[in-house]
Amino acid sequence: MRILVTGGNGFIGHTLVRYLLKDGNEVKVIDIKPIKFTHPKLEFVKKSVLEDIRWEMRDCDIVYHLAAELGVINSDKKPLNTLAVNIDGTVNVFRCALGTNVKKIVYTSSSEVYGEPREIPIKEDSPKSPVSIYGVSKLTAEMYAYGYVKEYGMNINPIRLFNVYGPGQGFEWVVPIFMQKVLNNEPPLVFGDGSQVRCFTYIEDVVSGMETVRKKGAKGEAYNIANTDQITMKELAELIIKISGKSLKPRIVGFGLETRAKERDIMKRIPSTEKLKALGWKPEVSVEKGINKTFNWYKENLGKEELFYE
Repeated sequence: MRILVTGGNGFIGHTLVRYLLKDGNEVKVIDIKPIKFTHPKLEFVKKSVLEDIRWEMRDCDIVYHLAAELGVINSDKKPLNTLAVNIDGTVNVFRCALGTNVKKIVYTSSSEVYGEPREIPIKEDSPKSPVSIYGVSKLTAEMYAYGYVKEYGMNINPIRLFNVYGPGQGFEWVVPIFMQKVLNNEPPLVFGDGSQVRCFTYIEDVVSGMETVRKKGAKGEAYNIANTDQITMKELAELIIKISGKSLKPRIVGFGLETRAKERDIMKRIPSTEKLKALGWKPEVSVEKGINKTFNWYKENLGKEELFYE
């Protein structure tokens, strides 16, 4: 099978690409940054998803669309670019796929579309109320996906990822930020009172979930991909310190202009994964095991910039 991956040089993208190649597929990557490894069945095309990519799609069966401006903080810094890439770029991917041999598009959305949840656990049909430009951009692109399913009969599956982490993730995200602090003998900074609840999902479980959706997902349906192990931010910091064996304590810094606005933080992000489990998927890596594996990787590779991905 020939599979196109947009944003294949990102943290999730490069992990997915390696998995697809290992599984015997031919993979074509579209990204604005060159992919960091080579393979006989890997082709790289330097392009933005805002450009015409119909030619690149002509011989592909499946598209994984991961290219995006990522993250809440990044979207605050570059709001217009976030809206352009995440909405216009996604619509362009859908438009370019029309009339090609593409049989399915798996679109990487985010748990940020839910905002502060009105029900726990968060189901795919739970109310959506994003509190960031990033969340709004992802939800808007999802609405376009549904439009293309209804109007053109395309097979598109939005997938909503919850707090992905793992070896090689760049230092814009909380797990590597905490680990870098601890490895440098500094206390990790915890916003608010640290009681915010998250469900961190190990990268290998994310990729297996994506593949399950690609192979078994129902046309037009969205799926949460997440671990359901709950941990507070303070507990996460304490777990990383415990694994390190160091005598540190998390530094609680509260909310505020110098840290993070309370209105922008989600207090409880606990997903339901029953819909994806019904397709035969389940996460295999517990949060404690995954954090342990990830910390040991950072301990060995901190400073090797070529091994890190945004």
